[in-house]
Amino acid sequence: MTLTDQQIAARAVHGDVHAYVQLVERYRAPLIGYVYGLTGRREEAEELAQDAFCKVWEKLPTLRQRDKLASWLYRIAHNLAVSAGRRPRLAVLNTDTPSRPEKSNDDLLAVHRAVAELPEPQRVIVSLKHFSGMSHEEIAEALSIPQGTVRSRLSRAYERLRETLRPPIAE
Repeated sequence: MTLTDQQIAARAVHGDVHAYVQLVERYRAPLIGYVYGLTGRREEAEELAQDAFCKVWEKLPTLRQRDKLASWLYRIAHNLAVSAGRRPRLAVLNTDTPSRPEKSNDDLLAVHRAVAELPEPQRVIVSLKHFSGMSHEEIAEALSIPQGTVRSRLSRAYERLRETLRPPIAE
């Protein structure tokens, strides 16, 4: 039986682990995609998403509006990613011989790099829209901003991405 987020929150508050597992299964991949859009590092995104799920489980009894569970989860993940971005990182040296990735992987990497270079308000909205699959309405609710702001930030972000990803004109 598939539960709504509100039902999951109500059951999980009373210790129903199976209900909470549904929440994790529903949002794991989109949340990792969202955090990856913020950090640009897959392993860190997975770790931060896991931390967000743990915090939600721990703090679930304090959630006042159970219908806002998904928004709350994304806000926690966002805050964790911002905090992680402030901490210094150790440099990791790759000793493997690099192999030539396929062209499509190069394109995908270029898109992720271009998104990572967007200003934070635009990067967050693009990540929620395309890496997490949220609608304009869901993004507006998650970020507590008007839908018009979501649309305008997306529009500006798309324009920047077109400029960044446009192939150079051969002279």
